[in-house]
Amino acid sequence: MLRRSLNRENSLTGLLQALLTLAYPVLFYFALRVASPRLIALAVLALFALRLAFVAPRRLAAYARIGVPVGLGFVAANLVSLFWNEEFVLLLTPVFVNAALLTAFALSFFQRQTVIEMLALEQAGTLSPAEHVYCRRVTALWCAFFLANAAISAKLALDGDLARWTLYVGLIAYVAMGLLFAAEFVYRHWRFRRYIGLPTDPLLRHLFPPDAKP
Repeated sequence: MLRRSLNRENSLTGLLQALLTLAYPVLFYFALRVASPRLIALAVLALFALRLAFVAPRRLAAYARIGVPVGLGFVAANLVSLFWNEEFVLLLTPVFVNAALLTAFALSFFQRQTVIEMLALEQAGTLSPAEHVYCRRVTALWCAFFLANAAISAKLALDGDLARWTLYVGLIAYVAMGLLFAAEFVYRHWRFRRYIGLPTDPLLRHLFPPDAKP
């Protein structure tokens, strides 16, 4: 009973965090109309510190490879804005985050496993040689995405058009990320026919039977 309650609480916390992450460009848009960049940065840093205080050390360790660079990029953008009190620096937050993700994914090529290989191994347990090669290519694909996303976000921040920045960062970038993830997910199942108990497995197993590999 206690475990079920904790799992429900963690799920709700995760959902709330995801919603706040998705909504932050829109929150920035309205917050910048009523508060200074310094005050917003201070509030964001306080919320970030509060969130870290309630994250289990085990979970932090599990996502450190990706989470630490992203967290550092996020904190760096808000610290600069805290001292400079510039709206422009706050608008650069997505650039810092995407640059951190690009760095984490790119540097993983020099390690034993790339980021995508690590995530795939956590889900599947083992990978075939062909799947290892595929995961490395997907890691490179995400590197290209983060580079493009950072460049577009930087251009919009430099233009200073808050409405266009909010539209791209708060909607278009998420849609593009979702489409890339969905397309890769479906293609991966078509190519490898690997089913590991995900909720989508029944549908994909019907579309791509394991005994009919391409």
